[in-house]
Amino acid sequence: MENEDGYMTLDLTRRNYADAYPSHNEEKDSSSNLRWWKIGLGISLAAVIALTVVLMLFILKVFQSSPQIMQGSPETMRMISHPVLFPAHLCGSENQKVLENLSILPKYNSCISNGASCAPVPSEICIEIPKSPLNAVLNQTAIIPVEVQVPKPDWDFIEVLWHHTEGTPEDDFILKYDRRSCSPKSKPQLWWKRECHLFLEVMPAHRWKISAMMNAWLIIWNTKAKDAGRYQVTVKSNNMKEACSFVELRVTEAKR
Repeated sequence: MENEDGYMTLDLTRRNYADAYPSHNEEKDSSSNLRWWKIGLGISLAAVIALTVVLMLFILKVFQSSPQIMQGSPETMRMISHPVLFPAHLCGSENQKVLENLSILPKYNSCISNGASCAPVPSEICIEIPKSPLNAVLNQTAIIPVEVQVPKPDWDFIEVLWHHTEGTPEDDFILKYDRRSCSPKSKPQLWWKRECHLFLEVMPAHRWKISAMMNAWLIIWNTKAKDAGRYQVTVKSNNMKEACSFVELRVTEAKR
């Protein structure tokens, strides 16, 4: 409205402030929606946690079924749908005893033993392999132990390659095991205990039959006569020369 001088004036007594603030019902609806949103989020998080726990229990059950794991039964291998990198200590006293017996076998050292290295030049990395050929039982699991000694702690990656040198040419390369993008603060005495990103690549022809352990030991499930022969292990790093050694595997029928 205008005053007597022609200027616009506001009549504060007639101004309606009702729309400036939300009504009680609107506040109630907003708080109700927020409450339901929180309830939905809580249910979703609970479901994710429950599924994670179930998955962990399933994996633990698989690893604890030690006789099936060590024998490499077809049922167990079908449960593992992708290459698995096994810990250096397997569940079960019987399995652990097998690993302990393998670890104390007399060994050659690729750095000091004549004929134990297949690398073109000497390497700072040393590989210890059994002196005598390993004996595996037909249709059982064979484990090939190697002790890899990495003297320098400041490496950026360690790459382990396994070959079956007496296999057919297309099946010669078996798997590659990588440790990369490691934590600079993590420098344990054992190279395979360093905090790194782990990569395991198994060739399709061997995917349901061969795997590896954290310490680079090779696992062969359900061994056959064709699995016998020489297995070559090669270890590479960014700041050390390549190391290489080999071990013989024999496959025989079980004693009756």
